[in-house]
Amino acid sequence: MSKIMRSATLGAGLMAAALAISGCAAGTPAGSTSQGGGDPDTLTIAVQAWMNDKLALKDMAAAYEEAHEGVTIDLVEYADNQALSTFALQWSQGKSDQDIVIVDGASTAVQFVQQGLIVDFTETDIFSGDLAQDNFVGESLSFTQLDGNQFAIPLGLEVYNISANKDILTQAGVIGADGALPVFEDWSDVYDAAAAITEATGQPGMTIQWGPNAIPTMISVKQALDGDLFASDGKTLTFDTASMRDTLEIWKKGVDEGVFSIDTFANKDAGRSNFNAGSLGMLLETASRVPEAGQALGMEKVAVLAMPGSLDNGSFGFSAGVIVPTASSKQELALDFIRTAIMSDLQVKAGEEWGKLPVLTEYFDQIDAEWKDDMYTFVEKSVPAPMYNDLPMIQERGKQLLQEYLTGKTDLDGFVSNIESMIGSADLGN
Repeated sequence: MSKIMRSATLGAGLMAAALAISGCAAGTPAGSTSQGGGDPDTLTIAVQAWMNDKLALKDMAAAYEEAHEGVTIDLVEYADNQALSTFALQWSQGKSDQDIVIVDGASTAVQFVQQGLIVDFTETDIFSGDLAQDNFVGESLSFTQLDGNQFAIPLGLEVYNISANKDILTQAGVIGADGALPVFEDWSDVYDAAAAITEATGQPGMTIQWGPNAIPTMISVKQALDGDLFASDGKTLTFDTASMRDTLEIWKKGVDEGVFSIDTFANKDAGRSNFNAGSLGMLLETASRVPEAGQALGMEKVAVLAMPGSLDNGSFGFSAGVIVPTASSKQELALDFIRTAIMSDLQVKAGEEWGKLPVLTEYFDQIDAEWKDDMYTFVEKSVPAPMYNDLPMIQERGKQLLQEYLTGKTDLDGFVSNIESMIGSADLGN
């Protein structure tokens, strides 16, 4: 059976990793090298907790073990993307406790590329046979590619947009008698719909993901509104545009009036939980929440709505990224697991149950659902997060700055100045 190890906190995980790097971890003699646990028949895969079920990784591990007697797949959980810098420290010393790492948002792995710490899959034979590049969905491989370096294999296509509960929208008069879904021309329209829901239900009409994924939210909105993420230099992420300033003012108004909830500040899954329970009218984060909630509420009661501009410009499209450290001594086993277990029909299960769309056309086509087609309409027009070395830092600090603005600790000019300065001082890797 595959083993799943849970790290209790990020701090504990960082401490253990630091000790391992120094050769002083319990049971590890100074100067020894740990390669994926040391057992040649054990493949160690680092994952975030949510991935085990929602990307079907537990099922993939079990299937691989059944087909390969004597091989153990060890799924080791790490807390969040902030832990990735600790991996880099160890890998730079030619050591690796991980043979595969699944990252949440493939762009976060770019920090390893410049130093040559992860495998470039174009230099392997993985893109052959059923995994020929032409067999991948649309531009999915571009989400995990930088200047010709295929630094990760995509897993689970997703896109940010608005998930809606049709019953609540009907109750609030947002859906008319003809049953037509609302079309939002600008963020004033979104606010008006959320305000109508608030009046009808007595609860915030909309939750916007302003927790750990606040920057992906802002990226999705910026792309949808402006059709571009970057300043005039074509490489520096900017939120200082007229459309974003107008949107930020509407967000602040919605928070002040109780129309937009801030409960994701304390609990990143608050909006998701409320939407799944059928008590939230609209939710802006990954549109995979629609099929997820539909399992309980009924698929006919949920829908993907287009945030302003996204029908033309898309939003934030992304996938998890499967990476292999160059310091791992088990690269061949890792590639075989990716080829035969991760790139298997178990991606269909992850898609149908959790909205993590398969990246191979063969499996993508096996999902017959309206929500899939709606989601992919946006995926094919969307862009990944900027491929910055300091993207994890930008995401963490940007979240803090946005929350300070929404709670009135800084004004709009101060927020824009602070976030632009933070991005400008970051390592953009170009």
